[in-house]
Amino acid sequence: MVNYGEAIRKPFTDLAKLVIGIVLTLIPIVHWIAKGFILESSGMGKTKPSKTMPEWKNWGNLFVKGLLSDIILLIYAIPAIVVFIVGAEFRIMTLISGFLSSIITPELLGEMKTGEVSSEVISQIISQNWAMALPTLMTLAPVILLAFILLIIAFYLTPIAVLNYIKTNEFSEAFRLSIVLKKALTGKYFVVWIVTIIITAIAVAILAFIPVLGLAIAIFVSGVIAYSLYGQIYRET
Repeated sequence: MVNYGEAIRKPFTDLAKLVIGIVLTLIPIVHWIAKGFILESSGMGKTKPSKTMPEWKNWGNLFVKGLLSDIILLIYAIPAIVVFIVGAEFRIMTLISGFLSSIITPELLGEMKTGEVSSEVISQIISQNWAMALPTLMTLAPVILLAFILLIIAFYLTPIAVLNYIKTNEFSEAFRLSIVLKKALTGKYFVVWIVTIIITAIAVAILAFIPVLGLAIAIFVSGVIAYSLYGQIYRET
């Protein structure tokens, strides 16, 4: 049984640890230490499951874990990136090719030779190419949709993949799909994943009015809560 109350209380069990996490989250590059701490809050690493946050120690190890967790996400997002780049590139090149072939007309070349290009010609070129470009741009919609779906899948699988790495301390274990899919494709995990999204959204919405610091608080607090929940569901499944 997932204990949501325990996970929500965890970031506030030690004010000093909370402040350190928020400060580190504010600093570029150094924020990976805070990310590693968040992962340790899952109870899947060296730190055993607990109602309280782990100790701030082995910062180098925390940094590596935080950095590698983002690399894992990036690798899972590769299909989405490839689909978007390849699909968009093909359509954009088609658009440019069509634009160039239609814009360089005998009328335009004649006026360019005289050094005068009338506003009527420019207006005609714009209207003609807008009509041509719109259908081509519309074909980007399926590409964007597919890339978006693949990106959502990447974000969905990554927490389990990261925890598999944290548990074994083996980077390759993040890509053992037999385990990742088995644990991720469950109703319990899906519910927890949705809940963590809602918690993060609420935290950001509430704290967004505080410049800079508000976002750092939201990221760290919601991160500890999320991975505390992910840790529980990982052990249960």
